[in-house]
Amino acid sequence: MSDQSRFDWRAIMQATAIIVGITAVIGLIIPVAGALIDGAGPLDTRNISGNQIYRWLFWAIAWGLTVWQGSWMLRTVGDRIIDDMLVTSILVAILLLIVKIIVWLAYEPTGPSGASLLPITGLDAGGALVLLVVALIAARTNRF
Repeated sequence: MSDQSRFDWRAIMQATAIIVGITAVIGLIIPVAGALIDGAGPLDTRNISGNQIYRWLFWAIAWGLTVWQGSWMLRTVGDRIIDDMLVTSILVAILLLIVKIIVWLAYEPTGPSGASLLPITGLDAGGALVLLVVALIAARTNRF
Protein backbone atom coordinates (compact mmCIF):
# COMPACT_ATOMS: atom_id res chain seq x y z
CA MET A 1 0.00 0.00 0.00
CA SER A 2 1.37 3.39 -0.91
CA ASP A 3 1.74 6.29 1.46
CA GLN A 4 0.50 8.75 -1.15
CA SER A 5 -3.12 9.75 -1.43
CA ARG A 6 -4.89 9.04 -4.70
CA PHE A 7 -5.33 12.75 -5.43
CA ASP A 8 -3.00 15.69 -4.98
CA TRP A 9 -5.58 18.00 -3.39
CA ARG A 10 -3.21 20.94 -3.12
CA ALA A 11 -2.54 20.88 -6.86
CA ILE A 12 -6.23 20.35 -7.63
CA MET A 13 -7.30 23.29 -5.47
CA GLN A 14 -4.57 25.55 -6.83
CA ALA A 15 -5.46 24.79 -10.46
CA THR A 16 -9.18 25.15 -9.71
CA ALA A 17 -8.62 28.53 -8.03
CA ILE A 18 -6.57 29.84 -10.95
CA ILE A 19 -9.01 28.68 -13.64
CA VAL A 20 -12.15 29.82 -11.82
CA GLY A 21 -10.61 33.03 -10.48
CA ILE A 22 -9.29 34.34 -13.79
CA THR A 23 -12.40 33.27 -15.74
CA ALA A 24 -14.74 34.80 -13.14
CA VAL A 25 -12.89 38.12 -13.03
CA ILE A 26 -12.86 38.39 -16.81
CA GLY A 27 -16.49 37.25 -17.00
CA LEU A 28 -17.59 39.92 -14.54
CA ILE A 29 -15.46 42.74 -15.96
CA ILE A 30 -16.19 42.39 -19.71
CA PRO A 31 -19.87 43.50 -19.56
CA VAL A 32 -19.03 46.55 -17.44
CA ALA A 33 -15.99 47.48 -19.54
CA GLY A 34 -17.98 47.07 -22.76
CA ALA A 35 -20.80 49.25 -21.47
CA LEU A 36 -18.31 51.92 -20.32
CA ILE A 37 -16.49 51.87 -23.66
CA ASP A 38 -19.77 52.21 -25.57
CA GLY A 39 -20.82 55.12 -23.34
CA ALA A 40 -24.31 56.32 -24.21
CA GLY A 41 -24.63 53.85 -27.11
CA PRO A 42 -27.06 50.97 -27.42
CA LEU A 43 -24.83 48.49 -25.59
CA ASP A 44 -25.28 47.97 -21.88
CA THR A 45 -24.37 45.18 -19.47
CA ARG A 46 -27.58 43.30 -20.34
CA ASN A 47 -26.80 43.19 -24.07
CA ILE A 48 -23.12 42.41 -23.64
CA SER A 49 -23.60 39.66 -21.05
CA GLY A 50 -26.20 38.03 -23.31
CA ASN A 51 -24.07 38.31 -26.46
CA GLN A 52 -22.99 35.02 -28.05
CA ILE A 53 -19.39 36.19 -28.45
CA TYR A 54 -19.13 37.03 -24.75
CA ARG A 55 -20.71 33.72 -23.74
CA TRP A 56 -18.38 31.69 -25.99
CA LEU A 57 -15.37 33.73 -24.85
CA PHE A 58 -16.19 32.94 -21.21
CA TRP A 59 -15.91 29.21 -21.86
CA ALA A 60 -12.96 29.53 -24.26
CA ILE A 61 -10.98 31.29 -21.54
CA ALA A 62 -11.81 28.48 -19.11
CA TRP A 63 -10.77 25.85 -21.67
CA GLY A 64 -7.48 27.60 -22.39
CA LEU A 65 -6.69 27.98 -18.71
CA THR A 66 -7.50 24.29 -18.20
CA VAL A 67 -4.93 23.29 -20.81
CA TRP A 68 -2.36 25.62 -19.22
CA GLN A 69 -3.03 24.26 -15.73
CA GLY A 70 -2.92 20.71 -17.11
CA SER A 71 0.68 21.25 -18.21
CA TRP A 72 1.53 22.63 -14.76
CA MET A 73 -0.23 19.74 -13.00
CA LEU A 74 1.66 17.19 -15.09
CA ARG A 75 4.93 18.52 -13.72
CA THR A 76 3.48 18.51 -10.20
CA VAL A 77 1.54 15.24 -9.97
CA GLY A 78 3.19 13.13 -12.67
CA ASP A 79 1.37 9.97 -13.73
CA ARG A 80 -1.75 10.75 -11.68
CA ILE A 81 -2.55 13.61 -14.07
CA ILE A 82 -5.72 12.09 -15.56
CA ASP A 83 -7.48 11.49 -12.24
CA ASP A 84 -6.45 14.88 -10.89
CA MET A 85 -7.48 16.71 -14.07
CA LEU A 86 -10.89 15.02 -14.03
CA VAL A 87 -11.50 16.09 -10.44
CA THR A 88 -10.24 19.59 -11.26
CA SER A 89 -12.49 19.91 -14.31
CA ILE A 90 -15.58 18.75 -12.39
CA LEU A 91 -14.93 21.30 -9.64
CA VAL A 92 -14.22 24.04 -12.19
CA ALA A 93 -17.37 23.22 -14.20
CA ILE A 94 -19.59 23.42 -11.11
CA LEU A 95 -17.98 26.64 -9.88
CA LEU A 96 -18.15 28.30 -13.30
CA LEU A 97 -21.86 27.45 -13.56
CA ILE A 98 -22.26 29.21 -10.21
CA VAL A 99 -20.34 32.18 -11.66
CA LYS A 100 -22.73 32.18 -14.64
CA ILE A 101 -25.67 32.37 -12.20
CA ILE A 102 -23.97 35.32 -10.47
CA VAL A 103 -23.50 37.01 -13.87
CA TRP A 104 -27.17 36.36 -14.60
CA LEU A 105 -28.20 37.90 -11.28
CA ALA A 106 -25.88 40.90 -11.65
CA TYR A 107 -26.44 41.79 -15.31
CA GLU A 108 -29.76 40.17 -16.33
CA PRO A 109 -28.48 39.12 -19.79
CA THR A 110 -30.78 39.48 -22.79
CA GLY A 111 -30.60 37.69 -26.10
CA PRO A 112 -30.66 39.27 -29.56
CA SER A 113 -34.46 39.56 -29.48
CA GLY A 114 -34.35 41.40 -26.15
CA ALA A 115 -35.80 38.48 -24.19
CA SER A 116 -34.13 37.59 -20.90
CA LEU A 117 -31.89 34.54 -20.96
CA LEU A 118 -32.12 31.68 -18.50
CA PRO A 119 -29.44 31.51 -15.77
CA ILE A 120 -27.89 28.42 -17.39
CA THR A 121 -28.32 28.13 -21.14
CA GLY A 122 -27.55 25.23 -23.42
CA LEU A 123 -24.27 26.90 -24.30
CA ASP A 124 -23.31 27.01 -20.62
CA ALA A 125 -24.22 23.37 -20.03
CA GLY A 126 -22.32 22.39 -23.16
CA GLY A 127 -19.33 24.54 -22.16
CA ALA A 128 -19.18 22.82 -18.77
CA LEU A 129 -19.32 19.37 -20.39
CA VAL A 130 -16.68 20.27 -22.96
CA LEU A 131 -14.48 21.37 -20.05
CA LEU A 132 -14.31 17.70 -18.97
CA VAL A 133 -13.19 16.67 -22.45
CA VAL A 134 -10.66 19.51 -22.64
CA ALA A 135 -9.23 18.39 -19.28
CA LEU A 136 -8.78 14.84 -20.55
CA ILE A 137 -7.20 16.07 -23.77
CA ALA A 138 -4.94 18.42 -21.80
CA ALA A 139 -3.87 15.59 -19.52
CA ARG A 140 -2.98 13.35 -22.47
CA THR A 141 -1.39 15.92 -24.80
CA ASN A 142 0.70 17.50 -22.09
CA ARG A 143 2.24 14.10 -21.37
CA PHE A 144 3.98 14.10 -24.76
